[in-house]
Amino acid sequence: MDFVILAAGKGTRMNSSKPKVLHEIGGRSLIEHLLESIDPLELSRVIVVVGYKGRLVRNSLAGRDIDFAVQEDQRGTAHALQRAKDKIESDAFLVAPGDLPLVKTSSLETFIEFANNKKADLALLTVKRDDPTGYGRIVRSETGGIEEIIEEQDADEEEKKIKEINAGIYFMHNREDLWQELDSIGTANAQGEYYLTDLVKRFANRGKKGAGFEAEEPKEFLGVNTRKDLVFAGNALNRRKVHSLLESGVTLVDPELTVIESKVSIGQDTIIEPFTIIKGETSIGPNAQIGPHVEIVDSEVGQGAELSHAVVKSASVRENSSVEPFSFLGPNR
Repeated sequence: MDFVILAAGKGTRMNSSKPKVLHEIGGRSLIEHLLESIDPLELSRVIVVVGYKGRLVRNSLAGRDIDFAVQEDQRGTAHALQRAKDKIESDAFLVAPGDLPLVKTSSLETFIEFANNKKADLALLTVKRDDPTGYGRIVRSETGGIEEIIEEQDADEEEKKIKEINAGIYFMHNREDLWQELDSIGTANAQGEYYLTDLVKRFANRGKKGAGFEAEEPKEFLGVNTRKDLVFAGNALNRRKVHSLLESGVTLVDPELTVIESKVSIGQDTIIEPFTIIKGETSIGPNAQIGPHVEIVDSEVGQGAELSHAVVKSASVRENSSVEPFSFLGPNR
């Protein structure tokens, strides 16, 4: 199975000159978080469709086993997928936007199993939100099949009341009928773009089987479109990391006042005081005392070390050491 990541857009609502997928939370870019989630899947090929400042996206992913396709003109999601056609080799493939940093591997595995069991021509992942604003609404038939996805800009007042929305993740078959349907999609919509979501209605009109898998946790499928979304996703990732550390035997005196990035490792029985920030490739041994008011970046802190009111960057603190308050350890500033 192949995996296509759509990462060509600028992300206008981010108000940034940087490609949206390169904005960072938890020490990684949005697209890197997604790639980390799909790494454990049994994939033959990962294809990233780049466009706006594509060279930056390529450079940021250097060293990964990735194929790239180029969407020179950003004309919509259907158009973006067409650009990846010649790169796809497997009989089936997944499609997802590159701005889903919270999706879990287990959820993708469940969705793939669902799609295979349903033997559908097209499967998509959906969630229900109390406030579905900004997302495409799912229109189901009386029997529960998915008939259509209506984008926010094209929905009327009744359609906007629908709570079930498109999460942007699809399971498709690499067949000629798929590509023919994509080729025939038009731009008669509010944004004048080629919508990948139009494929659902086109398949339904031709009697092809579409299936929708409703995921249980809506927050996991947050698409980061704004700075507000970026903050929300960053906080969610931090909570995941904090909960993981608590379960592994680390004490966090006040998790709400502690920031720990995803790559950080911390040993058992270490105590983390409030107002502490730990970032990058940092490793902290067991039985250490960290904080309050400590920032550690890309450093190694040994067993039993004590740090308080300090900044530690690219440094090594040996076992059973004590760092005086208001200290700086690291390269010369």
